[in-house]
Amino acid sequence: MANIELYINKQLCETENPDNFSVYLKRQFINPAELSTKDAQRSYDMQLPATAVNNAIFGYTNTEEVKGKFSQLYDAQLLVDGIKIFDGKFKLSEITRDYYKGNLGVPAPKTAKDIFGETMMNQAGTWLVDFKGIEDIALYNTGKHSEIEKYEGISPCIFPFVLYGLLPKRSQNGIYSDKNRIDNTVLFDINDYPPSVNCIHMLKEVFKGAGYELTGSALADERLKQLYVSYKNPNDYEKVQAVCEMKIAGTWGNLMNGVSEKKRYYKTVSWLDSYSVDLFNSQNIKIKEVVDSGYNIKQTQVGNSNNIKFTIPQSGLYKLIFKAQYRAKEGNEYIDINFEEGDLEQDFIELKVLRNCDEDTFKNLFFDNSFYKNNINQNKEGQNNKYPKAHQVNFIDPKQNPHFICGLAWGGEYYSTQREENLYNNPMVKDYMLHNPMAITGGNSWTIEELPPNEQDRYKAYSAVASEGYVYSDGKDANMFKIRIDGIPEKIKTQTIRKDNSNATGQVAQIVWLEKDETITIASTSRIRILGWGHHEIDFELSLEPFIPYKGWLKVDENNSTLTSGEAMNWNAPTEFELGRMNLIKQLPSNIKVNDWVENFCKAFNLDLVHGKKNTIELNVKNKNIINNITNIIDLDKRGGISQRTNNPLKLPYSYELGFTVDTNEEGYYRKMEIDEKTGGRIPNSGENGGGIYLTDSIETNKISQTSNFSYCWYMDIIDDINNTSLSIPVITDHDLWDNKSDYADMLSKEYYDKAQRFWYQSGIYDIQSKENNFKLAMVSNTYNDKGKRIILDYKDTPNSIIQNYFLLLTHSDNNYTIVDCLLTPEEYINLNKSFIKLNGDLYTVAEIDGYDPTCKRKASLKLIRKTI
Repeated sequence: MANIELYINKQLCETENPDNFSVYLKRQFINPAELSTKDAQRSYDMQLPATAVNNAIFGYTNTEEVKGKFSQLYDAQLLVDGIKIFDGKFKLSEITRDYYKGNLGVPAPKTAKDIFGETMMNQAGTWLVDFKGIEDIALYNTGKHSEIEKYEGISPCIFPFVLYGLLPKRSQNGIYSDKNRIDNTVLFDINDYPPSVNCIHMLKEVFKGAGYELTGSALADERLKQLYVSYKNPNDYEKVQAVCEMKIAGTWGNLMNGVSEKKRYYKTVSWLDSYSVDLFNSQNIKIKEVVDSGYNIKQTQVGNSNNIKFTIPQSGLYKLIFKAQYRAKEGNEYIDINFEEGDLEQDFIELKVLRNCDEDTFKNLFFDNSFYKNNINQNKEGQNNKYPKAHQVNFIDPKQNPHFICGLAWGGEYYSTQREENLYNNPMVKDYMLHNPMAITGGNSWTIEELPPNEQDRYKAYSAVASEGYVYSDGKDANMFKIRIDGIPEKIKTQTIRKDNSNATGQVAQIVWLEKDETITIASTSRIRILGWGHHEIDFELSLEPFIPYKGWLKVDENNSTLTSGEAMNWNAPTEFELGRMNLIKQLPSNIKVNDWVENFCKAFNLDLVHGKKNTIELNVKNKNIINNITNIIDLDKRGGISQRTNNPLKLPYSYELGFTVDTNEEGYYRKMEIDEKTGGRIPNSGENGGGIYLTDSIETNKISQTSNFSYCWYMDIIDDINNTSLSIPVITDHDLWDNKSDYADMLSKEYYDKAQRFWYQSGIYDIQSKENNFKLAMVSNTYNDKGKRIILDYKDTPNSIIQNYFLLLTHSDNNYTIVDCLLTPEEYINLNKSFIKLNGDLYTVAEIDGYDPTCKRKASLKLIRKTI
């Protein structure tokens, strides 16, 4: 007699007379009418006596009204002769004073939706990896990054050579080279190659963010471990950028080594005429130092001029430090124009940091260091005018200059005494040495209420520079522009210093909000004398450190003050940017729910997501449950008691159709469409879609179709004229982009980062020398072939497709079920999913067992499928 033990909530139940206790189990492994394999298990109704022990186990629900007692699931294990044949749940269906009735079953596993709810992919936690800039692209693509061991030798992300638009090129005399050719006109840029994340590493991190550990057989499968998925997000979504400290330092002069800046200056005529120069687009700039690991400061040569593009990588508050020194140069010289000896009494000079400038900005650039309208709502002859203290910060209103960030002003005493209309003389200065720092205001412009709503954003600034505040002309506190920032080191304290007319220095320590993709530059504006331009040179240093990623950190009220509200800011507060690191979660799709992504990934590769022990989730390859060897055989030929054998049809569908989501407007699909011989046009819906159709010759009329939300990946041959080779590159664009009739310049701005994601494997490295940097981009492929494993990322009827690797399709319509009755030991029962059945010399796979009695008092019915695969 078999010894049966039933444990509920880890407590042994009483079953009274074992001869009268019965449990009958049903278990299903394969349903040929479905695409996947499974292992579902349950029991028929069973009855337990209402003994004192059982009453305690079930919480005395037979004697008291307990809320929810029929919805409660109890942990249950069934052991026969010490062998555990069932591990699941027990659910009550009926309670009387004498017995409890219910059944055993394995509940549906917790789904991704149960775990993640409405969470979007880019909200699923934090996944930080080292990333400073372009050098790290090469490290990830070559597997040499610092944490390679943590990721088991597989990079968590790669930066593949993928075209989400046309190759970015510059024209030569207005003409672009062919769209499918790489040559020296291609402008390789870090922004064009967003990361492609490793699927398994990403899933581990996403589940970890929800408090679960991901385990399972899928994590050991090389074909899945090496799999990457493409980037997808709206085209205006912030792509990855290097967030790092940036600095540029150098020298500029209006006349250096006999070279005049005449061709690169802009002349502005007013009561005080001036020349303005964009130092970052000038002939005479000499760069001494650049600190930038993120490819945010780019230097090129355009004719005789330098071109420096300083781009902000991420929106946020930055610590900006701007230092400069003015040096007057001796002697008079004529080169293109007349240069006079430099002299700060005669000259008035502003050196300032500006944002988002174009040529029109410089054509209309005046002196900004004014103490009246438009900087502040007061006239020169007004009453109760307010001024910064001598040599203290003059705050520049956005109405005066919406491009302004900060700057330094030196000199101009001559005009301060000679011209009544002078706006640039601070009457609080009594030492006859004019100089002061400048900074954009930290709140609304005084004119903002006069502006229409669509223009008000231009006249609101987020900035803070330490300031003692403004005073009235009689020296009394004006309670305005009093900014407190604690912890600023003395060596970078905002100030200007000037001891004579030949030399002056200054620096600004500022916290300012800068927008992603804004460009900044340094401008010089200096007075035109009657006889010429004062000869001078400038040494400068501009540094930016990412600080806080949200505006609310700034404590500046509508009076542009902090002391009035009692809130101070701290220069040394910890940065909230991940300097030198990147959060890969933020690069995942922002418009796809986690549960949808996981569900479609499991669908694409026929994977099973199971809630394991405690806080573990198993991601399993279902095909692992399919028996492919004959080491485990249950021989029924030698087993008596088979009373009958019956055959039933499998009822296979007439076809299985598996594939991807396909956008027929994509270039790859369009290019693969068949040509109509009569019309010469393309035949609709005839392109390559990566799908497969499997006919069964069944007489049934139904078919089974399945597509995931992922796309098939198409490749295009691109000619590399630099390396004299041809490259196969994924192209993720609409086909009209590559139409030869379309203009290259018009199509350059089109991007398709929002197309459906697709899978690929890294296949090599593309090493390209650009004018700015050396890129090592990852080459990718639809094929993986390594360590004895091979797969092609399609569903075609070929030996290495996804279908053949991960799906079980029964396509032999001449096969059928063979149903037999037999007795099985508990050990044989628990190994049915790992064993073949031998019957009359043939091998069979068990599809289902019904009515299994672990006491072997009655026979179970086995539904078998003869081995043909």
